[in-house]
Amino acid sequence: MYKILYAAGASESSKIQLSRFATAVQDSSNIIKYAAYNKSSGGLPIDWSLDSLLNIFKPDHISTDNDNFHIYFEQIKSFAPDLIISDLEYFSSHIANVLDIPLWQCSSSIINLAISHYEKYNLGLFKTYSYLLHNKPLHNQRIANIIDNSNSNFVYSHLGDLDNAPKLKNNFEWIRPYFTTGKISIPCKHNIVAGMSKNNKKIFALLQKYQDCVAFSDFCDERYANLQLKDIRNQEEYFCNLRNSNLFVCEGQTSFLADAYYNNKYSVVMTDFKDLECIINSMYSEHMKISSSIYGSQEDLTRFVDNQIVSNQKDNIKFLHEKLEEL
Repeated sequence: MYKILYAAGASESSKIQLSRFATAVQDSSNIIKYAAYNKSSGGLPIDWSLDSLLNIFKPDHISTDNDNFHIYFEQIKSFAPDLIISDLEYFSSHIANVLDIPLWQCSSSIINLAISHYEKYNLGLFKTYSYLLHNKPLHNQRIANIIDNSNSNFVYSHLGDLDNAPKLKNNFEWIRPYFTTGKISIPCKHNIVAGMSKNNKKIFALLQKYQDCVAFSDFCDERYANLQLKDIRNQEEYFCNLRNSNLFVCEGQTSFLADAYYNNKYSVVMTDFKDLECIINSMYSEHMKISSSIYGSQEDLTRFVDNQIVSNQKDNIKFLHEKLEEL
């Protein structure tokens, strides 16, 4: 039995990843505690809230020189975990390094740092979005330092299961995102299904142009003509509707793209340009021919309905909890 700390980053993707990991290990014999930000906790009971470690006036200014961090440090020291798993979470990673605790990074956000330079720059990502990729040099250097000082760096992405998967640098390894294969069901069959962690009015406007569409999100109390809203927290219904749909729409978060891939559904991505991970995922996914990107509610989705994909699962790629079982 091991004592493990899982520390989630402050992003929508981290929220989904944390929730699904917690479900996967709920019967584990290991002692697992969680640290997360309000944005990533998603209502999950957590042991440490990390928002108090941030500067209230300048949240982007990361510093360990504050009383709350020292309290967190001492509590982690007292817990004495055998392993810290971090979703690029700076404070927990720093504590792991200082206390010489084995540290794993498991994140979908490191994919652009993990893929070889040749494949990355041939894609044209840097050319198109260089202003976003390099607008915070201090942040980029901080992430590089976290990666360099981790024992393992797992790229949380379904792209590793593709036959033509991008090549990773030597200090990175693919990890399979958590998903469920929906059952074949006539009552679950719908034309177009969308998956979102929050409401997106542009996607709602797009779906209202078509018959029999369903959108899953955290907020499902609104009412729209010609569109059903359902609770994304009902995972059984979500995956059943996804599996029996003609087409899937999302904003580009790794977990949603992976859900579609493993259920053999082509994705249409209306990219969330406020989320760098969504931008990177949409470009890689389109390059790998498992999705297409659109840029407004005026787009025609019918041209994508006949696009088919067949998913694959490689024997050498594991889920995160399977990596824990190898300890």
